Amino acid sequence: MGTEPATPVISILEAVAAADRTEALDLPPLSAAVDPEALNALLDPSGNASAPKRVTFDYAGRTVTVRRDGGVVVDPPRASAVDRPSDTDAARQAGVRADEPLVE
Repeated sequence: MGTEPATPVISILEAVAAADRTEALDLPPLSAAVDPEALNALLDPSGNASAPKRVTFDYAGRTVTVRRDGGVVVDPPRASAVDRPSDTDAARQAGVRADEPLVE
């Protein structure tokens, strides 16, 4: 007796948890980002052939793309404006005065 293949929802939770180095139960509810039942139905490989080949959405601070073949890509976390270094910070780290142009 074989095991059932993971649904897209299960694959998403496992991939995001692995990327965050946490447990799936520690993630926010997926339903806050997407309708899990609709996503599973939409990406069902035995379903409608005209259904999309992939779906991309934001979840837990990341952009997640799930493909109809079951593949899941979890992009690195997006930097918020607060977390993003300013040009002055970049210049300071590079040892350049803030009033000098940054040219690479």
